[in-house]
Amino acid sequence: MKLTKISEHIYYMEHDPETDRPALGYVKGEKGGFMMDAGNSSAHHHHFIEKLQENQLPPPRYLSITHAHWDHSFGLWATNAATIAGGKTNKELEKMSHWAWDDEAMEKRLKTGEDSLFAHTHICKEYTHRSDIKVKTAEISFNGSMTIDLGDITCILREIVSPHCRDSVVFIIPQDSVIFLGDSYCSVPQGEEWVYDKVLLTAYIDELEKIDFRLAIKGHHPPQTKEELLAELKAEWKKL
Repeated sequence: MKLTKISEHIYYMEHDPETDRPALGYVKGEKGGFMMDAGNSSAHHHHFIEKLQENQLPPPRYLSITHAHWDHSFGLWATNAATIAGGKTNKELEKMSHWAWDDEAMEKRLKTGEDSLFAHTHICKEYTHRSDIKVKTAEISFNGSMTIDLGDITCILREIVSPHCRDSVVFIIPQDSVIFLGDSYCSVPQGEEWVYDKVLLTAYIDELEKIDFRLAIKGHHPPQTKEELLAELKAEWKKL
């Protein structure tokens, strides 16, 4: 996966569907770098750091995650940056930090619905040895919103209603008119289908329309303009 410069200050590494590695982002500022999402493993995380080094970009001073799902958070323990998460996300990570990852425990979570078959399958692909899985909470948590000042650029971390999960956070970089969505735009797996909740999708579209941005970086799909993103989401809404 290559690192792509998407605006004056922002870079991202595209997603890799093979083991459900989401897109990771980076904001370069005068006071340091800000990494967006941690990766689904230490291997994924370090691959991104290597790409930063190849492009002569300093390691991140801060790292924040968009939500607690494994593919965005399991690389959190591998960073040297100060880590940040929404309060709801940190509560989820705290709970997950006590989970076991043997076959019996994972099968039980599939039956109770705590985990999806989609996540289960890709965790097993990413982790040859599931004993390598480490879940930790972020060092700093916030509720509502938080602003990171990188000198010449700011990053606004904002909790948002999402059809994907209850703890979604988006990152808004107003100077570059970019938003990093994580998976907030996604539906949720139900068996082999991916399904939207109409009420949550409606609220999500309403929130996005009020945010000023030109380009959206998506967790598992190519970036889109605001117009393209809203058109796609409204088309999904009409199907419900």
